[in-house]
Amino acid sequence: MLINLKRIDRKEDAPIIFNFPCDDSYISNVYIQLGLEVSTAPNCYIDEILYDLDMNNILKGKQCNIDELNFLFKKMDSFDGKERKVFFASAFAENLKTMAELINLSFNTHCYSLVSDFNNLETVGKDLYLSEKQAVAVKELDEVEGESFAMEVIKNNPNSTITPYGVLYKNSNEPEQIYNGKQFPLYHWEETVATIQLTAKGANEFIYLPCSDVEIEKALMRLETSYLHDCEVAIDSHSFSDRIINIISADTTPLIKIDTLNKLAEYYKEIGNHDIEYFEKLMDHIKPRTVDEIFALADSMYEFELFDGIHSVESYGRYMICESGYFEYDSNLEEYIDFKRYGEGKMANEVGAFSNSGYIVYRGYNQELSNILSENLGMKLPKSKEQQILKLYMPLTITTYDVENEYGYRETADEPLELSNYEVTSYLDEILEAIEKNNLPGEKERGLMKYYDKHDSVNVKVSKYEFSIEMVDDELKGVAVLTLNDDLTEEELEKIKNDITSQTSDGYVPKNNMGRSYIEMV
Repeated sequence: MLINLKRIDRKEDAPIIFNFPCDDSYISNVYIQLGLEVSTAPNCYIDEILYDLDMNNILKGKQCNIDELNFLFKKMDSFDGKERKVFFASAFAENLKTMAELINLSFNTHCYSLVSDFNNLETVGKDLYLSEKQAVAVKELDEVEGESFAMEVIKNNPNSTITPYGVLYKNSNEPEQIYNGKQFPLYHWEETVATIQLTAKGANEFIYLPCSDVEIEKALMRLETSYLHDCEVAIDSHSFSDRIINIISADTTPLIKIDTLNKLAEYYKEIGNHDIEYFEKLMDHIKPRTVDEIFALADSMYEFELFDGIHSVESYGRYMICESGYFEYDSNLEEYIDFKRYGEGKMANEVGAFSNSGYIVYRGYNQELSNILSENLGMKLPKSKEQQILKLYMPLTITTYDVENEYGYRETADEPLELSNYEVTSYLDEILEAIEKNNLPGEKERGLMKYYDKHDSVNVKVSKYEFSIEMVDDELKGVAVLTLNDDLTEEELEKIKNDITSQTSDGYVPKNNMGRSYIEMV
């Protein structure tokens, strides 16, 4: 929802348009653009709600706190059309003035029933019954005599109010004060990895991980305390296993506990649900004991291969021959195959061990894991090799819609024009800038290997790759720069080439002095 906001102390300034509800980073931007310090006091003036007359009637001209305003719109974001009408009718009938009253109303719409059409009292009665009970079985609703229930509500409800949205009735549900004007109630606007309840001076405040330091600061301000060590910390998460919670909870300092959980939540959000499940399995095999070991495993999780339920050399050999897909297996030959011998030979050439959960193979070089793998599983890691750089070159095509007309002015062409190598050289800095801007924060550690989703030797050997451009024999080339932990086999090289080709297929669209241009590596 678009809202015109001003600072309370600068109502003469031109309003600035913001879009609510929004996430933490956008809220920080609101504070910055309005030139405000983070606070819990009223700090903005609502000049106008754009394109929503109902909301504008309620909020226009009000002073409020930016975070209160955002919380209200987060709650209303869950409303369907009927709930919105009840909210607006209730706000009109109760003549609510403050943001705290409106936030409380957003949690108490079930205490009101709204009728906008009395033509069919049978239907009206059933709707009134359902809105009061909130949820009923289909059979129960079918048995309700709608007309009788509607007449009972109309006759016996002295608090009905005619509103622009219909006739509003208070039902038997009692409203509760959910928001006390200081600490926000628990409310999940978007999916989060974990929720932290902070308790201080008998009050509760909630932060949703991952979050910024500013959000923690705001929570402390609403609790009227300056330090996390003054708070009790309770963790609620379906993503973190009991093992992780127990290890992190061993840290007695709330600051360390929340900082650690927040870092892990950022990691979980980045890797997604499928890889979270894989990471949990990995921890079942290795059983980390400290926070540092958890993060070391997280950094190297793709360097492991797990074989759940494999507990013997023979079963490992049998799995590799019969089920792994590496061989064309004929069950008629089973009695002639020495599965145990094959398993012994394969295990002799890899770093692997049996755990309580199955067999685990490590194909990486992270020496930070040497102690835990040695002590828990008896694995001896090979010495790490010095990383190598491999460059893969590819043709580069640059097209643009930004051209110079016969009069020397720049204009936009109808069809793309391919730039020659001579023309492109004047745009080298812009091209590199465009490639750099296309990199996402989550790609810092592994570059585009972040999106390589196979748990294989390529994932282990290619530590990172990213794109750039270079002049080769007076010709501009696209180049994929690979950081390698070990040499690639021909098969592995082919795999990573295919992945790189897939990544380059979308090209880059720089937003700079090149105008509307397109960079394609093939």
